[in-house]
Amino acid sequence: MKYFVFLDNFDLWPVISGMAEDADDLVIVKIGAPAEHNLETAPGRILSMPSVKMNTLKNFRISGGDRVVIIAADPEKFIELIDTLSAAKAPPNILVMRDKQSGIASYNWPNVSVINLPAIAKERLCHEWRLIDIRLKANKLKKILSGAENILIMTQNNPDPDAIASGLALQALLGRNRNTAPIATLEKVTRNENLAMIQLLKTNVKVIKPAQIARFDRVVMVDVQPAVFAKGLFDKVDVVIDHHPCSSGYEARFLDANVSYGATSTMMYEYLSASGVKISKRVATALLYGIITDTMMLTRESSNHDFEAFSRLWPLANNHLLNSMSRSRLDPDELGYFVKAIHNRRVTGEFLYIWLGRVKKEDIIPRLADFSLQIGDTRVSAVCGVHRDNLVVSIRNIIPDIDIGKLSGTMFSRWGSAGGHSSMAKAVVPVEKFQKAYSIRSLKQVDIALNKMFEEAIAAINR
Repeated sequence: MKYFVFLDNFDLWPVISGMAEDADDLVIVKIGAPAEHNLETAPGRILSMPSVKMNTLKNFRISGGDRVVIIAADPEKFIELIDTLSAAKAPPNILVMRDKQSGIASYNWPNVSVINLPAIAKERLCHEWRLIDIRLKANKLKKILSGAENILIMTQNNPDPDAIASGLALQALLGRNRNTAPIATLEKVTRNENLAMIQLLKTNVKVIKPAQIARFDRVVMVDVQPAVFAKGLFDKVDVVIDHHPCSSGYEARFLDANVSYGATSTMMYEYLSASGVKISKRVATALLYGIITDTMMLTRESSNHDFEAFSRLWPLANNHLLNSMSRSRLDPDELGYFVKAIHNRRVTGEFLYIWLGRVKKEDIIPRLADFSLQIGDTRVSAVCGVHRDNLVVSIRNIIPDIDIGKLSGTMFSRWGSAGGHSSMAKAVVPVEKFQKAYSIRSLKQVDIALNKMFEEAIAAINR
């Protein structure tokens, strides 16, 4: 492949000097080169012309397999050259580089592209500024945690892949392991896919008791915030990194709660990348799986940050492990809940409500909430059940104008933890508080009260 570089703006040569490293032959044509500029150190053959002359163009023998680069302070003087080359039977690919915002923005030839160098520089500068901001945050985080003998990486009860992956990434960022910075939860992991993730990635999620928290020098929360836990348990923590809406009622020395991200795994990828930490295949696989599950393969609450992280992590990950973790796994007794959900569903327009009663595993509720959106014309669903002493509600939504995170907070935050995003939300409320508020006793009455609450809330939104 031959490269031909026509230039009248010699200051830009260093910008593109490395682009022709794969060229079999390089010809540099200086147009009106002043004496103070020289390209003698440039590779390839160097020719000089006072102006672009079409009658000498044929001597270059430029053909369809070649590439032409035009570096121009004034691109208009090259229009005839571009038209002549592009009209050939086998035209070369032509790249026009200009250093001004004004002037020709495009040409009516499919083989020609125009690069606006100021625009590219602006985009790159914005990227670098953002990278610096993330790196500074990462350094602040590490400084807060430096010197600690034991760091507790706290996740939500029954953590999901996003939380587990974020914990692994934090260990990598800090240069720690499961002994000096364990990933922990107050309730064991029960969902089969998440257990498979832990096993396949050879990691560990430690179940601890509240009394053990004081043994750690620092407490970090990933993909969760203190308000989710019992009041008074985590009034003060050292670090919070989360993609859920920021809650109140606690103090954190370092807080990064950003709802513009679809997954905390994306945030952790950026910390690692900005800090220059090499991302292992194991961590890349975990982070990619965290993004996939929390954004439903980038179809739910996703941002450009998530797409960027996904594209960077994909070639680093172990696709075999990823496929193994992604395979749905149902226990035989869990199938009964699906049958019960279909049988007990109540539909009002595009809203679907399901009551499961008492459940052995809490994670069956959000799983069925995801599943319920596949039933009929459902666009908003609420799946409710009782796990231990808590009323657990999972809400899903695919209507752009409805924010069920706010809806969940409005409906349930007076009694417990509630909130989320516009497309997915959760509430966990002591069932006794709910019963007392409505002066009811039986779970059947709880079911009826919940269904009525949701129907009225959805109807109010649709008015």
